[in-house]
Amino acid sequence: MSGVNFFGIRHLSPAGGFYLERYLDEIHPECVLIEAPCDFEDTLGDIVRAETKPPFAILAYTKEPPVRTILHPFAEYSPEYRAILWAHKNGAAVRFTDLPSGAFLGLERERELAAENEQNEPTEETEAREPSVYEKLDMQSGEGSHETFWERTLEHCANYNGYHEGSNLFGANIRELSEKTESDLAELQLREAQMRFVIRKAAAEFAPEKIVVVTGSYHVDGLRNWENEETLPEFPKTESLHTLMPYSYYRLSTRSGYGAGNKAPAYYELIWDGLNQGEPLYAANAYLTKIAAFQRANGFAASSAQVIEALRLAGSLAKMRGGELPVLRDLRDAVETCIGEGSFAAISTAVADTEIGTRIGELPEGVSRTSIQDDFYRLLSELKLDKYRTITAQELKLDLRENRRAATE
Repeated sequence: MSGVNFFGIRHLSPAGGFYLERYLDEIHPECVLIEAPCDFEDTLGDIVRAETKPPFAILAYTKEPPVRTILHPFAEYSPEYRAILWAHKNGAAVRFTDLPSGAFLGLERERELAAENEQNEPTEETEAREPSVYEKLDMQSGEGSHETFWERTLEHCANYNGYHEGSNLFGANIRELSEKTESDLAELQLREAQMRFVIRKAAAEFAPEKIVVVTGSYHVDGLRNWENEETLPEFPKTESLHTLMPYSYYRLSTRSGYGAGNKAPAYYELIWDGLNQGEPLYAANAYLTKIAAFQRANGFAASSAQVIEALRLAGSLAKMRGGELPVLRDLRDAVETCIGEGSFAAISTAVADTEIGTRIGELPEGVSRTSIQDDFYRLLSELKLDKYRTITAQELKLDLRENRRAATE
């Protein structure tokens, strides 16, 4: 309704990162707004440095104990990371739109207190829980998980129009069908009010049609009416610090407990490589050959014939399940059948290595400063040892004959 361009994505989506770059090439915006805590903008200079190698994360943490943290991770194919690199290369401004990290930490503390109060209250028997919209989607699609549904439907889109429109539509439907608790709904409304505020502020500086908003597809419909003036709601504020830190593919995966991750970060990198090489079957071929190579390197048989059989079976399974290209579910079933000879245990280690991977990111020297490092430097200051904060070894002389007063026995 207003000329501002919205591109809904899923975090850690290789197709999202690939097609977003094409979308930005077409729109060529002067300002890119990205869903991330707004106080993280001071890290942009280090994020775009050549020495920065994903995966990495922005870590925010409270200054006062007990230390609470939040993380905002990036992979090579993260749409947000690709948008940052595109803006840096093309001279566009970048703004982060979400609540500051201190607000998220404050909201987390409020949730902890609420949970403690619930534990102290007497429990009553409740009715059976209604399945979530994602659980209903799993049952309706027959894919077994909404991640498989997303991969088959959107990660293998043939062009950015398909991804752009499909992702926005997916988010709109999930939004309409989701039933949120009051606390979740309040936080969602707070976040989207902040995002609309940042969009209005950017539109006062840039032509709306020259602004692209990169956000989770769930939020797109909540941000379209950004022109309506509104008072920004109050939100809890907690004093916090933040820094960049190296990250790993395991920590990016949902198997580590990260709720916004994907199941197989290393496999999704293969999809990213295939998109950039223009080879639709690249991910399937690479996945199967990596499994076979791992098996051989660890003393297990894996012939070329088994790999070829697995690729044909994966393709057939994809057709049977309504897809054009094999997805991870098809590939894993084929590997278990053809290389594992019906036993997943025989290929489980190879699967973990190929799907999750062992990649660890890198940062320029001196960039990262975690909460432990910050505490270390604080203690140096308290102990009047600041002059020893150098990379050159120095001799520290202590005269233990001095009278030292102790506060306790």
